[in-house]
Amino acid sequence: MRRRWHDNRAGLTLMELVISMGVASVVLVLGLQLYVQTERVIDRQQVKASRLGAETDLLSLLRRDVRTAALIAPQSNHSHLTLVSLDGSHVEYQTTPEGVERIGPAADLPAPTLTVHPRFEYPEIAGRTGRVVRVSWDDEGASHSIVLHLRNQGRL
Repeated sequence: MRRRWHDNRAGLTLMELVISMGVASVVLVLGLQLYVQTERVIDRQQVKASRLGAETDLLSLLRRDVRTAALIAPQSNHSHLTLVSLDGSHVEYQTTPEGVERIGPAADLPAPTLTVHPRFEYPEIAGRTGRVVRVSWDDEGASHSIVLHLRNQGRL
């Protein structure tokens, strides 16, 4: 009986090696693409969460300051809000290229990074001028706004 040369082989042929390397390369490339896409999604979500946190911080401070204010100063405009309390102290919000800056008595909260760029409007609602502020801002193509009312001359 004659033995065939390939009956005792212990390794891989060149063709098997090339095919297995090709399959491994495809799996590796697909895994790398999945990893990169996942990292991009995570980065976008972190930026979105940071922006949402900044919006929440700004609105919390604004609500508190507006509710304790007695009036909105006449010099307020679309990029500057000045609130005057019953004791005569002022709190100002100034929109800057970096975001919004709060100037005035120290807030109870640590100073947040307010990267939101709000616009302030002062509509007359029910004949009440200087008692209402509409705060609006854009976020990834969506517009948001909130209307805040001064209450009971600074008392809740």
